[in-house]
Amino acid sequence: MNFLKALCIMLLLLTNNKLQSQQNNFAPGINLTGYERFWEDKELNYKDIIADIDKLHKQGIKDIRLPVSFEYQFEKKSKRRFLRDLIKIVKYIRKKEMTLIVCYFDHTLDRETNYTNIKTIKKNWKYISHKLKKYSNNVYYEIVNEPNLYPTQWDEMVHEIVSEIRTEDKKTKILIGATNYNSIYELARKKPFPYKNLVYVFHFYEPFIFTHQGADWGGNQTKTVAIPYPYDSIKMPEINLKTLGTPGEINYKDYKDMANKTSLSHKINTIVKWAQQNNVELWCTEFGAINSIDPAYRCQYFKDVISIFKENNIKSYLWEYNGNFGIDNITEIFDCM
Repeated sequence: MNFLKALCIMLLLLTNNKLQSQQNNFAPGINLTGYERFWEDKELNYKDIIADIDKLHKQGIKDIRLPVSFEYQFEKKSKRRFLRDLIKIVKYIRKKEMTLIVCYFDHTLDRETNYTNIKTIKKNWKYISHKLKKYSNNVYYEIVNEPNLYPTQWDEMVHEIVSEIRTEDKKTKILIGATNYNSIYELARKKPFPYKNLVYVFHFYEPFIFTHQGADWGGNQTKTVAIPYPYDSIKMPEINLKTLGTPGEINYKDYKDMANKTSLSHKINTIVKWAQQNNVELWCTEFGAINSIDPAYRCQYFKDVISIFKENNIKSYLWEYNGNFGIDNITEIFDCM
């Protein structure tokens, strides 16, 4: 009898450990931002990044996304120095048994510059992948962040960049999003690319009127602030008069139907169905909400979005650790995640 009891307990522990491991696989990662912002004249400092990695590791974060404006950083430090420092970061990630997305930001890439920028992007990825290919168990390549091109332009660019990387590196996972700023709807209309070891990515900031409330760069559509999540008719503020006549007015009227877990799940399910039908891997490399929002609302929003990602086996990355959407030094946000 004692033997059977011991056996049952052991099996339960093994099952719990397996479930815990599966859940940890889909615990959110985080974006370490700052080096994509060329306008801030900030040179990459690998010691600062390693210090942040240490803090996040202690909080249980295992997956990091590093957005970088490569052309700008190459000009600041030279390719050789920049890649030397990036390799130090990658080696530290490997030592900590973490993973790192290296994400290529190109703020000059648009429908007009597409054909000139592609040469530079291909050349840079060839160089980057040659240097990082030995770390394929801990590193992923996200070839361009939020491409804002015509879909046909983007498809051509993807073929050229992936082919260039694969001449150097056959193993590392390559992350690809869709046009219109990594839109789930654009991605759901795509036909998967004929390459192995790809991951399809999207960004999720809905409802935009909530996640970007008060954001200066959002223009008048984001002027209305103190918006609660989930929707609460009693706590809902009056619409800011500057928002009238913008897309924000429509979003404000629809908010009662948008601001709940069921609605968010329906939106994300659009891309989940596409991924299942095409048998491809799906990640969300950005989701978040501006840090001027009441922490209680922000926390509930994160809980709902993260639980939807976990339910659908989607690896996710919060935007961001430091910055306007940051969570650094906000203990209750870490706790609710």
